[in-house]
Amino acid sequence: MPPRKGDAMRTMTALLAMALTAPAMAQTTPVETISAEDRAALDRTTERGRLLAAYDRVAWLGTDDVQKRLPDWQQKLGGWIVEGAAASPTLIFHDRSQPPRALYTARLIGGKLAEATLVTGDAAILSPAQLHLIAARDSAAKAIGAARLLPCGPAFNSVVVPPTTPDGVTSVYFLSAQTKADDLPIGGHYRVDVAADGRAGAPYAFSKGCMTVPPPPKGQRGVGAVVSTLTAPLPNEAHSFVVEAYQRRLYVVVPRGGDRMFVLRPGMPTSLVPTTTARPETAPKPAA
Repeated sequence: MPPRKGDAMRTMTALLAMALTAPAMAQTTPVETISAEDRAALDRTTERGRLLAAYDRVAWLGTDDVQKRLPDWQQKLGGWIVEGAAASPTLIFHDRSQPPRALYTARLIGGKLAEATLVTGDAAILSPAQLHLIAARDSAAKAIGAARLLPCGPAFNSVVVPPTTPDGVTSVYFLSAQTKADDLPIGGHYRVDVAADGRAGAPYAFSKGCMTVPPPPKGQRGVGAVVSTLTAPLPNEAHSFVVEAYQRRLYVVVPRGGDRMFVLRPGMPTSLVPTTTARPETAPKPAA
């Protein structure tokens, strides 16, 4: 898919912002000066981002594996769902029958694919909760299609997050894939919340458009990227997802939140960068 209009300019802006600000910020340890309410919201966002990254990783690894095990996978596979905690999620690929039946399962343990197997017979019968996840994903996909939303890269990767209560919403994420290795796809991510009755809500866009942050200069892997967001007063789960999935530090400037800056680092809580730290006030701020 060709780059969208403005994507190249956003990429150049991201590079400039990263070069001007990240090295100075990396030398200062952030200090917490945020409200308890914001702290709780940031912790939820971080936890969700880690879950998305784990679900996305096991689906990615499982896709490569199931294609080797099923020669006719293109005719058989109908989709996938993932269940469980971020530490050891379980992947289920299902077929196209009605109701769907499982074809393949695997787990993610220590970041690697484990316990992968093809399933048949009674083991292929999916539970009502699993069938609900599949139906929610299909309903959300129709909402994305009806809104004519397209990925910023070659395709969307879908992640279905089960509800936390029996009558809660099922959140379905449509995440734009990388276009190049080591790039950070900041834009092009959406969430659709599906009610317990199967009705999908309107897609929520985590960004105002497409934006890709290129890899840091060679030998400077620890240098963070800098972006800004116009959609919420705090960093969102899409920011946390790219940090955890691609293991890159990210600085997020939030104009709606009083022009505050937050730093997101893999495996760590999101922190507020204090105003005494060098900040990109004069540097361009790519909006995402």
